[in-house]
Amino acid sequence: MRALLIALTTLIVTGCNQYEVFLVSGYQQESYSNDADVIFVIDNSPSMTDEAQALALNFDSFLRYLTNPSAGAAESENLSGAVDDYISYVSDRGRLLNYQLGITTTGMDPAIYGGAGSLVGSPSILGKGSDTLQQDFAAGLLCEATCWDVNQVPSVPEYSCDATNPELDDPVSQQALDCVCGGNSWEDNCGPGTEEGLESAFAAMCRAVENPPEECFWEYSELAGVSEEDALTSEGMIREDSTVIFVIISDEGDGSRRIGNTDPDITVYKDLMDSFGVRYRFAVIGPPYDPVADSLTCNSGGATKWGTERYQAAADLSGGFFNPISAEDDEGECALTDFSGHLEDLGALLNSLMTAFPLQSVPDTTTIQCFVDGIEVPQSIDTRTTEEQALGGTPVYNDGWSYDPAINSVVFHGAYVPDYNEGVRIYYRPLDGMPRTLPF
Repeated sequence: MRALLIALTTLIVTGCNQYEVFLVSGYQQESYSNDADVIFVIDNSPSMTDEAQALALNFDSFLRYLTNPSAGAAESENLSGAVDDYISYVSDRGRLLNYQLGITTTGMDPAIYGGAGSLVGSPSILGKGSDTLQQDFAAGLLCEATCWDVNQVPSVPEYSCDATNPELDDPVSQQALDCVCGGNSWEDNCGPGTEEGLESAFAAMCRAVENPPEECFWEYSELAGVSEEDALTSEGMIREDSTVIFVIISDEGDGSRRIGNTDPDITVYKDLMDSFGVRYRFAVIGPPYDPVADSLTCNSGGATKWGTERYQAAADLSGGFFNPISAEDDEGECALTDFSGHLEDLGALLNSLMTAFPLQSVPDTTTIQCFVDGIEVPQSIDTRTTEEQALGGTPVYNDGWSYDPAINSVVFHGAYVPDYNEGVRIYYRPLDGMPRTLPF
């Protein structure tokens, strides 16, 4: 579905008080694009073997609920809250969310599964409604995109394999992986030690769109991960007028090749991603770098400050989120963070595709007025404390609307999220060519 064209209204009143370039954004919610193309970029370097079990168990429960929201309780208790929230986000409204899923890795070696932005699995593009989506996703993630240390995976000979619907035990056993992978090897699939999440995301786009930019194919072969022959090898992953969400999961920062070491500035990758002309967001579960304290705590993967700042910038600039993959627990010991919060944020991000309305021009935010079926909607406020806001993270808005500068959109929250078939009108004054007053 395509978004309706934004109407440009020029209002002129008598005398010398001329209103130039007032913008009126009108939408019908049913006509706004609900396509979401989600690409998981998994760190498959050797440092991620400690996180392999958590990835397997959490995504198993996550996918089971995504594909069958009426299923029973989650197998992992720490996912129960995330599942409930995800159902409210995705099942209630997101039944109309037309998603696709794909998996690649942070490695740029084209000889490795998921290398250089290629998609793993068969099929490599998983669409909503597939009866085998959960099994296919698990096979791609665990058998081709996860770095396993066989010495850390227990053997459970009594495990019973149901090849039509493989179940993961906890902890995941060698026999369960054999069952999920259908006899294909899940060992020795580790990628290079240099994690290039931003370059991999860019390469994945290069493989999926028609007429990719020249920057996709570097002149020097030793630096290139994608060749012209790779164009459209992931055709269909990126649909017209969809929103692309890159979910990067890594215990190390970004080491992408187009930026010099120690440089946290991602301008080159922002420009490259913008060149595709598609909406995109980065959701990152990454190293626990605290920019306020300027510290990297619980740094099991050898992450760098500048590499982590790259991922944080990608999330901030695209309107996504950055969550730590590990943190100190109540006893001061380092442990993996609860994935329930990460999945809840991902659910919220997906939900926002149904509640965010892009604007044609950058607005003077003090002039924004929003109406749903003729009733004015109040502006939301961030309900977090001043201290909580200072720590960063995702705002918690009350009912109403807010403006998201990262995507130049008005976002509706809570009771004011428009129902389908309700008319939405957004009035605002653009920063360019500002008139003196609004005509209402």
